[in-house]
Amino acid sequence: MSFEVTYNGDIQFIKVFYSTEKTRAGKYYGEFYKKMDALASDLKRFKQELYEDSEKAAKIAKDAANNALSERFGPLRYIIDEHHWDEDMIISKMLDDRKEEMLALAQKTFNYEVLIEEEGAEEYKIHLEEGGIEVDGQGVETSIMDFFDSDEYHELNEAKLEKLEKLDWFIIWSRTEAGEFKTEGCQHEGNYSSQELNMENCLLTYRGLPLVIPSNGTDIFSNELEIHFVDETRASLEMTDA
Repeated sequence: MSFEVTYNGDIQFIKVFYSTEKTRAGKYYGEFYKKMDALASDLKRFKQELYEDSEKAAKIAKDAANNALSERFGPLRYIIDEHHWDEDMIISKMLDDRKEEMLALAQKTFNYEVLIEEEGAEEYKIHLEEGGIEVDGQGVETSIMDFFDSDEYHELNEAKLEKLEKLDWFIIWSRTEAGEFKTEGCQHEGNYSSQELNMENCLLTYRGLPLVIPSNGTDIFSNELEIHFVDETRASLEMTDA
């Protein structure tokens, strides 16, 4: 007797592009990574300079504004409200210019062909919660929320994010697809047992095989491409044809 197990839910496909020895040596896109590294190096320096100068620059700007108000309207008639003044109002024009250069370079380089074919990128996929398990098309009373609520599931995702946040820059492509996902080989012999359902590397598995093969196509309802900068900001990229 054989049966088929499927996960009726969502999978998120993730592909991350960043500078490594392998990507910098790439025949087609190696120069892209080198140029991005050079721009990111400037960006990192400007970020440090802004951090060091922001308090002094903010005081200069506030004093100049108060002096201008005093000269125009008379002493102490109008002043800058200390409660609404924020050092974050001071930004670095050079820092923003470098981010615009990196964004433009990434937008010029990346299209669907690059996204799919660039082999130096890091790829992985994860199951998302709010799905269910089916056997031969019928729902079974198998709780999978314990897998998604586990420390391991969250720690693995957080570890990936922490690794990326240490980089000077990275580009991430995330695509979420909904559908029914089975294991490679589809059919299993014997009888279904919830004890043989597990999670490995944030993917539900049955008998050690991940449930990632679409049974009847999928619906894409999220498809995003973003560049992340060293100053903890990010910007969206448009996905274009080659």
